[in-house]
Amino acid sequence: YGPFLDQQLNIIKPQIIATLGRFSMSYVLAKFGVDSGQSISQLHGQVVAAEAPYGSIKIVPLYHPAAAIYNQHLKSTLLADFKILTTL
Repeated sequence: YGPFLDQQLNIIKPQIIATLGRFSMSYVLAKFGVDSGQSISQLHGQVVAAEAPYGSIKIVPLYHPAAAIYNQHLKSTLLADFKILTTL
């Protein structure tokens, strides 16, 4: 689905991208040339600055919501991480 996502990003030109889960986090960070070398458990809820062809963007890695279903202790973490988006 990468080519479809790439097309959508080129059309929408978002200033903020919230990734849900480690696979989307890895794909989006690599797409924008960010080599964090960190796992989602280290990066979740943090704002990562990056450069897109159309300007500066912010990438916010988040746990996938399904993770909170399987790990109930992640629910409060996920909710707190989502609140970060309201500050951007």
